[in-house]
Amino acid sequence: MDNSILLTPLQVLDLFSRFAAVGVLFSLLLNICYRAVPKIVLSYGLLLVCCIAYLLLTAPIANHHYGWLRPPLLLLTDLTPLVLLSLYWLHTRNKLMLSAVPRWVQLFVIAWLLWVSYFFLFEEGRGIYHDLHHVLGLSILVYILIDAIKGFEDDLVERRRRLRLIMITAISFYMVLLTLVELSQSNLKDYWLFSLGNATTALLVSIYFTWGYIQTSKGVSTKPPSAADSYSAAQTAIDNDEHPLVAMLADTMKRGFYTQNGLSINQLASELKIPAHQLRKVINSQMGFGNFSQFVNSYRIPAVRDALSDPNRAQEPILAIALETGFNSIAPFNRAFKQQTGMTPREYRDQFQK
Repeated sequence: MDNSILLTPLQVLDLFSRFAAVGVLFSLLLNICYRAVPKIVLSYGLLLVCCIAYLLLTAPIANHHYGWLRPPLLLLTDLTPLVLLSLYWLHTRNKLMLSAVPRWVQLFVIAWLLWVSYFFLFEEGRGIYHDLHHVLGLSILVYILIDAIKGFEDDLVERRRRLRLIMITAISFYMVLLTLVELSQSNLKDYWLFSLGNATTALLVSIYFTWGYIQTSKGVSTKPPSAADSYSAAQTAIDNDEHPLVAMLADTMKRGFYTQNGLSINQLASELKIPAHQLRKVINSQMGFGNFSQFVNSYRIPAVRDALSDPNRAQEPILAIALETGFNSIAPFNRAFKQQTGMTPREYRDQFQK
């Protein structure tokens, strides 16, 4: 076997761009380790390591030249969607992904990770499972994309909205590119121009995000406002009249504007005659809510509680009451009610009928 590596000038430029991107990403990793809290370090650190692995694995070098290094690089590259999901979940839910699932699911995920590690490290990723793993990775990306789109308008935290927008743009671009590569009759992914463009793009994106992270992390707290204190924070803001829009907003909602089915922040902003981005900022920074639905439910749920505790409405269907206060269906209503009261609507009503 010939172990010599012969590279054209363009391939040398490709390698230079890749190693430069690896250096930038490594500096970002060190910066995150220095500045961020442990759970942020874990998520971002794993993602950066996976990105570095991808850049090295896709270099214009024949596979046999990698030797023992190729299996771990392949493993890390294929785990990128899962790591991306973990980071996305942490920033949008403010908790580690595994902490939100039952114990048996945690054990299943651990067992699956052990199997994946064995498959790629010892079997070198050969076999049909590699293709199945690609399908799983693509499914994870589709889930992130759908969730990011669904939650974009509802999210009031600007940094999370930017993250969702980045995910929507990046994953959409990746899927379009993947489709073009797969549908292309030529071996596009091995073409020198595609490889060089990939490396150059990775370098520019790495520099952009590293510089942006360093700038935005200066003096910024990583701890978001507590959702549990949102309602009391809203009442405090109203009592102290911290912003001129707060009282006007509260008055509009108390007049029953929240009862509109499918109420959006754009509709509320239009009613108040202010830009939607200004309304998001007021509800988030002045009233302590992280999501628009959380804010609206702080009015809807108390109205439902009043109706359920009213003996004159004891025979009225719970669904009818939920629809009356603005909910579109029973499932989101039940989740919101239990989250705010700690019991189901039926359990809440029953305590007034004894």
